[in-house]
Amino acid sequence: MVVVVSCNHFSDDERIYHKQIKSLSNTGSSILYFTRSDDQLDLSDGLLTHKNFSKNTSLSAFIETVTHSIKLNNNIQHIQIHETDLLPLFKKIKEHYSHINTIYDVHENMEALYRTFSDRSELIKEILIKVRNYNEKKYLQYVDQIILANQPMKVELYTNKSTTIIENFPKIEYLDQPSSNTRRTKNSIIYHGHLAPERGIQDLVCAMKYASESIPSISLSLLGTFRTEEFEHKIKSLIVDLGLENTITIFDQVPHSEIWPIIKEHSIGVIPFRRTPLTEENTPTKLFEMMICGLEIIVSKLPPAQYFLNDTVHWCEPEDIHSISNSIINACKMKGNFINVQKNFELIQQRYNWECRQDDYLALFSN
Repeated sequence: MVVVVSCNHFSDDERIYHKQIKSLSNTGSSILYFTRSDDQLDLSDGLLTHKNFSKNTSLSAFIETVTHSIKLNNNIQHIQIHETDLLPLFKKIKEHYSHINTIYDVHENMEALYRTFSDRSELIKEILIKVRNYNEKKYLQYVDQIILANQPMKVELYTNKSTTIIENFPKIEYLDQPSSNTRRTKNSIIYHGHLAPERGIQDLVCAMKYASESIPSISLSLLGTFRTEEFEHKIKSLIVDLGLENTITIFDQVPHSEIWPIIKEHSIGVIPFRRTPLTEENTPTKLFEMMICGLEIIVSKLPPAQYFLNDTVHWCEPEDIHSISNSIINACKMKGNFINVQKNFELIQQRYNWECRQDDYLALFSN
């Protein structure tokens, strides 16, 4: 039996549930899935038993409950966690059941995350990062395997551990056909994901003003959740001030399983990230989602995207409104030319799909 535990992700997270858990289930493995989420989903089905707890449940109480459940089951061979906060669970388990294989899935570079979002002074910030790393390192002795979600990520903390790269590539089943591009709304652009300053949303809105002057039929869909009410008010006010109410539409976040047809309604995808410690380390999953859906893609020229792609996207300079605008115009001018789309399809089929990483993931559970 395999135990999968998450305390901060949605229960139906694309990486955790739709890729990893479903892959394990297809091998015939019994899975006990613990989550701490307010989505109130029950994903129990066949070999999968899902137990969800309210987000109001304290982390310590959640860990104790999971530990107790594990101790009541004699058939558990593997435990996988998805957050640093859950490392104490491994200590509790290893102290009594040393034979259980423990797997730590690191979704993001936490140092880069903290450097991007912390408002503290640089000195305090670096001190707190060292404290965080110390606390993480003391639990790594209880970790057997580490998964990293980003190829460019350089995490010295894990150099002496068994590490496997498992990127967030999409499932090949979502691959569209080039002919479908003729059915898309012309000059329609989409950004999906977090709506926040470091994602370059303000730069994108300003760029749309210039792009719409050259291509009046252009439109932009912003789909996702604003990180703060303050930023939401700022962006909505900016749209009105620039007279873009009929050009830019904001949509609420939808479950990830429902995102595919929405992406495929558009002809262009945009990822206008600003240059931050986080965006210079973590690969945007939406890049591969846009590729597999057959969109022309505009993306900030940052190391993670450059690691995977070369000449099949429209590069723009981070935080450069005119560069973003020019890339939008160039993408719109591609019209019936699907050369970028076709090349990206080939990259997805040959290299950048979940099925290419699935065996590497399942091998972690083979012993």
